[in-house]
Amino acid sequence: MHRHYGVIIKCFLSALILGAVTQMAVTAGFIRWAAAQGNDYRSNYWDLVQDSWHNNGLTTFLICMASSLIIYLIIRKFTTHQETAEKIITWLIVPITLIYSVIMYPNFSDYL
Repeated sequence: MHRHYGVIIKCFLSALILGAVTQMAVTAGFIRWAAAQGNDYRSNYWDLVQDSWHNNGLTTFLICMASSLIIYLIIRKFTTHQETAEKIITWLIVPITLIYSVIMYPNFSDYL
């Protein structure tokens, strides 16, 4: 029986990165919106990121984790070797995570 631990770890780490990046970008957007309304929350950025993790970051994490595992299982169904499915899902999730993180980085880079 072949274990799927490697793929599960890759999907988990990818989803965790996507969730964290999404949470930081959404919080930065909220701070910009609040500043336009006359409120300054810049000093509370990390507190807001931690307090609202369940709203955006966790949701993104769960969606990405579930969808990447479902895609892996679908690919695994149509390939003859598990290693081929693992390579395909790796070549899908790593570039997607990298591209998404690079695109979203300018949204929250001022707060790091």
